[in-house]
Amino acid sequence: MTVRLNLTQELDLPIEADTITPSHFAGKSLADIKKLPVIQGNQTLQISDFFEVSGETGDSPDATEIHVSGDLRKVKMIGKGMNGGRITVEGDVGMYLGAEMIAGRIHVKGSVGAWAAAEMQGGNIQIEGDAGDRLCAGYRGSIEGMSGGRVYVAGNVGREMASHMRKGFIAVRGNVDELAASKMKGGTIIVCGNVAERIGVSATKGMVFVLGRLESLMPTYLFSGVSEREFTNYYLRYLRSRRPDFLKEPVPVTEKWTKFMGDLAEGTPKQEIYVRTAQNGHLH
Repeated sequence: MTVRLNLTQELDLPIEADTITPSHFAGKSLADIKKLPVIQGNQTLQISDFFEVSGETGDSPDATEIHVSGDLRKVKMIGKGMNGGRITVEGDVGMYLGAEMIAGRIHVKGSVGAWAAAEMQGGNIQIEGDAGDRLCAGYRGSIEGMSGGRVYVAGNVGREMASHMRKGFIAVRGNVDELAASKMKGGTIIVCGNVAERIGVSATKGMVFVLGRLESLMPTYLFSGVSEREFTNYYLRYLRSRRPDFLKEPVPVTEKWTKFMGDLAEGTPKQEIYVRTAQNGHLH
């Protein structure tokens, strides 16, 4: 069953719409959905004050799909804490999309603001445009970042992606800005484009694969050899099976990869960064 929300006005102030999830909609009538709270500034308003609502809900979150359309760049927190079901966003959307998500699927046919998938625990998010700063990161002051789930970004990603990441999988077709994977403690990241400087600050565990150019590495990362690495092909096959459009060119099985270990400033860490040797001769 599908519920359709169409934003009917141009927003002068952002709204916080964390009630737009299948869990909040499941089992409710359209009249009840229209009354769900939405916050704008210091006011608590209703979904019907901003959206035209139509369609029908399912009996459970997994049986409920939500389609959201309109100029959503000032609409925050869609899918926050989502625990099942599906959300499709037709275009660009604001901050905190899918933050603290537990289960379900979100598909954004545009770009997302900062803090998307912040402290995500599970589920699947597909972003066809760009993602802002702090994708899959922990909140300020928190030591818990992404702990599960999968996120795919077809465009570029801003600063501080995956800080405090513990588990999960992130794939980026484009480029990633500086300070990615800071304080990373686990999980896997594949970047098909380029990565800016200061990757992996204070990281202790996890794997990052860079298919493009890695701008630089901190001196606290140790060169750990150049070789063909069969297991990298496993991760690339996995990505190709989910998003074949992410791999702009075939990567030969005989490709040589340069491995770095760090961050040595953290004692005896197990963070592994793999870069394609042919694209990153400046690093060794």
